[in-house]
Amino acid sequence: MTTLPEAGPLDAVAVRPGRLAGLAASMRPRQWIKNLACFAGLIFSGHLFEAGALARAAWAFAGFCLVSSSIYLVNDVCDRRSDGANPKKRSRPIASGRVPVAWALAASAALAAAALGSAMLLTPGCLAVLATYLVMNLAYSVRLKHTVLLDVMIIAIGFVLRILYGAFAVSVPPTPWIVLCMFFLALFLGFSKRRSELIRFEGGDAGHRPVLLKYRTGLLDLLLAMTATMAITCYALYTVIGRPDHGTLVLTVPLVVYGVYRYLLIVLVFDVGDTPEKDLIDDPPLIAAVIAWVVLCVLILYLDINFIHPVGPAAPMAP
Repeated sequence: MTTLPEAGPLDAVAVRPGRLAGLAASMRPRQWIKNLACFAGLIFSGHLFEAGALARAAWAFAGFCLVSSSIYLVNDVCDRRSDGANPKKRSRPIASGRVPVAWALAASAALAAAALGSAMLLTPGCLAVLATYLVMNLAYSVRLKHTVLLDVMIIAIGFVLRILYGAFAVSVPPTPWIVLCMFFLALFLGFSKRRSELIRFEGGDAGHRPVLLKYRTGLLDLLLAMTATMAITCYALYTVIGRPDHGTLVLTVPLVVYGVYRYLLIVLVFDVGDTPEKDLIDDPPLIAAVIAWVVLCVLILYLDINFIHPVGPAAPMAP
């Protein structure tokens, strides 16, 4: 009678590639697109084509990818039981047990340490920003994501920290207007995500966040209108007051208005918006508006196109 051999060391090694792939998936590389906000300071400071500044901004981007992946791993560990009971999330590597909790926590600690080490090679401000992001999001993963309104505000502050991190990396002081614009834009995207999730939950979708029970569609519609208005207003004021050296930046405001309105259409009419990074890529008019905005900003800033006089005491009087 033939018996199967006992599992040996090679069998243990054979499962590791699957675990490593699961670990890599849990790091959510697709969401690293959010960390492109680290390049805002580089672009708007006029240093985009300086090799040293570009290298430091790229280093900052890489560091933020490390720390954000560290947080994603911790978040999945905290949610592994609820994800395991969710038909749509039970196949996630950590929830399914394919990636052991010990592996995830060890990888998270290693990524956080590497991120903090990379920040130390930039500026003290970068280290402070990254440490703040890490502590804030650990608190979010453990508790704050279940607190209504504060759950979205924490996410928005995370985007502001990305802006600050990228600016400090290239030694550029960020203007308050662009910080406020990013804060309200991130709030707008966060509330859009909650509305889409709430619509699915009310339609019988079993996979929902506990915090959704504390939201209402009418409240989220109001918050969307408020944050969209504030984001557009802050950006418009930035182009008029925040950049007196380039008054022509005001020509980019219509593209921002269109982009925000287009996303409102996606959220309120098409009832999507739960994956902002995917919604951007999947909507050709929206991605075209974003690309056109970036190109126009670069042309105005780097070709010094400045035929619209800025507002302020230094601006010449119109004839």
